[in-house]
Amino acid sequence: MRMFIVAAAAALAFSAASVQAAEPIEGNWKTASGATAQIAPCGGSFCVTLKTGKHAGKQIGKMAGADGAYKGTITDPDADKTYSGPARYPAIR
Repeated sequence: MRMFIVAAAAALAFSAASVQAAEPIEGNWKTASGATAQIAPCGGSFCVTLKTGKHAGKQIGKMAGADGAYKGTITDPDADKTYSGPARYPAIR
């Protein structure tokens, strides 16, 4: 199981569903709260959009980078707070 961690004060952790994609970050991920988030290319970056849960359809993040080194922002939709920083892939096994 691969993990994705956004380094921030209230970091959100995602564990991946097994998906092969052009970039390792692309695909459907399960959030710490159990919702599914999709990371997909959007305008030269990667957007994070919730696909399930009470915030389904909401874009909660955007990041840029490649080869396991990504930077960007992510929003905690419950607290409506946005955090920025690096994302590491894979961070934890």
